[in-house]
Amino acid sequence: MKAVVIGAGRIGCGLVGQLLRASGWEVTFVTRDPEVVANLNRNGHYHVLMTSAKQNQKVTVGGVNALAINHESAVVDAIAQADLIATAVCSQNLPAIAPLIARGLAGRTRPANVIAFENMPNASNCLRRLVASMLPQGVDVDRHGFSGAVISRMITRRIGNPSDAAPLTFIGDEVEDFVVDRTALRAPLAEITGMKLVDDYQAWVLRKLYTFSAGHATTAYLGWLKGYHYVHTAIRDREIRQAVLKAMKEGQKGLAAKFGKEFAGDQPELDAIVARFENAAINDPIVRVARDPQRKLGADERLVGAALLAEEAGVIPEQLALVTAAALCFSSSGHAETCTACFEKSKAAEALNQICGLDAAHGFGRNVAKSWAQLAPSILPGNLLLSLKQHMWARA
Repeated sequence: MKAVVIGAGRIGCGLVGQLLRASGWEVTFVTRDPEVVANLNRNGHYHVLMTSAKQNQKVTVGGVNALAINHESAVVDAIAQADLIATAVCSQNLPAIAPLIARGLAGRTRPANVIAFENMPNASNCLRRLVASMLPQGVDVDRHGFSGAVISRMITRRIGNPSDAAPLTFIGDEVEDFVVDRTALRAPLAEITGMKLVDDYQAWVLRKLYTFSAGHATTAYLGWLKGYHYVHTAIRDREIRQAVLKAMKEGQKGLAAKFGKEFAGDQPELDAIVARFENAAINDPIVRVARDPQRKLGADERLVGAALLAEEAGVIPEQLALVTAAALCFSSSGHAETCTACFEKSKAAEALNQICGLDAAHGFGRNVAKSWAQLAPSILPGNLLLSLKQHMWARA
């Protein structure tokens, strides 16, 4: 069984490659970084350090090789011979790799499966459309399977300089589970450690977004407001911890109304998520989790999407409104005067509509506008938010 993993970063090496090798697959990485290619080929292995509150486990991932993405003929040949193509390149880079995947699939005599390990709800559909548009006439994209992957592991960083002789190490927690869409894949697909095949894939996408991802974002945006630098320090702030649990609970209630209580999970599940955020060994920077706020503020994303689903269930998403406002402040933080100016009535409404798809005069949008108007004028360089309820850092 052969697999090509496009992307040799945190997700590609720190999760996908490790699980594939643990399942007996041959793995070829494809990456644009020539030093990473040289390091993987020189050593033939790398390490994954999986951490938890109780233990650290270092796993050596051996028997791997790598290709530079600009060696197009070799990459295309590898894709043509692979049973599985996995992508882990960040969603904005999918258009750049789609031509190589299309050329590789066009040269195949039997179906292959493509799994997009990208942090976006519709990654598989996006990649499938891109590849379909580039296939030669007469080559049917439907011969091949395309699924996204809902991953659980947090992989925060790489240790080691790829130009050095030593193998690279990737740091993450010990969770291995990932979910793929059974209905979108083509048989046969050999077993992969941690893979859970489901028929209701979109429900699982929302489940992660509206609990884990919403909680992660809440920790980051409120932690940024209060001056923390790492997720594990922010979540130990009692006020932030309470806000994180409340925000996830609002999302969970929306999921329960749509998909049932058993699917949505319970309080112990939320507590387990918070415990993962507390893992100091992960050492996850807040600015990493908070980055790309405008995407994360989308109408179907982790904050606004969770809040709107909660509203449908009759829940008032008060905590998600505060977090959404904090994310808007982070989005504008490079231009403090712009952040403050948005609270002229017309500009506030325009910003909420353009970024979040919300109406500032009604429902959840009105609650976000109210919280944003309280927070934004007080965001000053170097200030710390001492309380989320009493804005002690505000201008006199």
